Amino acid sequence: MGDAALRLEDKLYWARFLGGVVMGALTAILKLYEPTILLGVALAAAAYIISAIILRSILPSEERSKLGRRLYLSGATAYAAMWIISLIIVFNIL
Repeated sequence: MGDAALRLEDKLYWARFLGGVVMGALTAILKLYEPTILLGVALAAAAYIISAIILRSILPSEERSKLGRRLYLSGATAYAAMWIISLIIVFNIL
């Protein structure tokens, strides 16, 4: 695995980290947790899936093959954790 793949994976991780923060804040600000939090979870999951599809379409095939499954999984836990943390923080601030 080359150094460039590591840097790309790091960028992917941090982009998903920030994406989780943004989605959590939007979920709280737009009250996407009403009538049930499952709506907010579904929208956050849909945003993650859509971002993975967009990323897969814009990355060159060589970089996609280097990343493999990490294209979809790198940063997934950070995304989910930051979504719930930022949702709770923004919800309590509002």
